[in-house]
Amino acid sequence: MPQVASVTWQNIADKETLAQLAIKVALCANWNEAIRINKKILQIASSEVDALNRLAYAYTCLGEKVKAQKIYKQILQIDPYNIIARKNLEKVTKQNGHSNSNSPRESTNLSNIFLFEPGKTKIVNLINLAPPAVLCSFNCGDQMFLNLKKHAVTVMASDGMYLGALPDDLAHKLLTYIAGGNKYETYIKCVSSKTLTVFIREAYRSAKFFNQPSFLENQNPYSED
Repeated sequence: MPQVASVTWQNIADKETLAQLAIKVALCANWNEAIRINKKILQIASSEVDALNRLAYAYTCLGEKVKAQKIYKQILQIDPYNIIARKNLEKVTKQNGHSNSNSPRESTNLSNIFLFEPGKTKIVNLINLAPPAVLCSFNCGDQMFLNLKKHAVTVMASDGMYLGALPDDLAHKLLTYIAGGNKYETYIKCVSSKTLTVFIREAYRSAKFFNQPSFLENQNPYSED
């Protein structure tokens, strides 16, 4: 699994700087490091709701759902109307309904899902997003689907719920590739009440585009830039 460059953050006392670093490592699915950084933030401000939400989310992605439940309940004691905590607590509780054991299986699956392949994968921030209450009902690793329009590509959940749209330049490119026979898979990489980042993978390349990669940027999305 690709990792971000090593960063010495243990002596950082500014919670905003730490928060940005926590988000960065989460985008790389480096959940253990995300847990450590968010715990550092909570040493500075024990009731920092955003850090608690990120911490619970990281535990969920590692399959440690009992710990995630406990933290989401803690958040709702601090902020009873917190949409992210309420939605994710409902989802984790439902997933945990048939088992109280924690399992690392989900983390392994996420590592496979987000495997970077030059020319075949791309991380993109969606535009024209759905309302926060809708976004907060989804989690990292949830599979999404591309919905083709005449001049646009939107992203939907399995039940047809609209989540957002691809930027125009990427949408126009994918419309051409899909019309020519290419197929793509789409998964949520990172989601909050205000942002939705998806990971798009070329699942099949048609003979028409045999020597033409879907995504020309030959840059590892987990790098510093």
